Amino acid sequence: MKTVLAITILVGGSFMVADLVQAQPAGRSGEQIVKMQCVKCHGSGVNGAPKIDDRAAWAPRMRQGLQVTVASAIKGHGKMPARGGIADLTDTELRAAILYMFYPGAASSNQASAAPLPADPHRKVVDGMEILLGVAPAGAKGAYHVNLSLRDVASQAQIKDAVVELRVANALGGATKKLEANDFNGAPAYVNDFRMEGAQPYTVTAQIRRAGAARPTEASFEFRP
Repeated sequence: MKTVLAITILVGGSFMVADLVQAQPAGRSGEQIVKMQCVKCHGSGVNGAPKIDDRAAWAPRMRQGLQVTVASAIKGHGKMPARGGIADLTDTELRAAILYMFYPGAASSNQASAAPLPADPHRKVVDGMEILLGVAPAGAKGAYHVNLSLRDVASQAQIKDAVVELRVANALGGATKKLEANDFNGAPAYVNDFRMEGAQPYTVTAQIRRAGAARPTEASFEFRP
């Protein structure tokens, strides 16, 4: 049956069409993000990426529900880097992009506000600053590009003039490096490479000093290679 609003997909659990018609966020729309970035792989299926509007290909990836799919995209999956390679992509924007790729017609038809997502372990808000952690494989085994994207909560402006130091460590040791201000996959970020090996989780601790701030802001994340 091809009636759009009657579609319900059940794959090892349930993924209801109600999730598909949630609205686009107040920021960039799912369609904008997909056309700007995601289409590079999902347009033609590069590296096995499910194609846009191919619900048969997307259904197995949705078998545990939309939120699990979003969480996987936040962290990065296979050859796809964290947040689809857009360091400043918010959780809500990422959710909208996934909904658009799964079913462009339904995702574009509703303009109400999207429901909030569960807390993202790779996002912190400290001292009026939104801090987004991105980790992407750097090629060699155990090597990762680690990046932080910073945004002022009040103005939603990208913070490009901070001094950022990052310590990545677990019980076996670690390293502390200054992050360099640079574009990461087309978005402003602070970037450096670290080695993370084994099964033990790493604590990623950022010290961020904004221009004119009396003290640095600290934020910690956990990452498991």
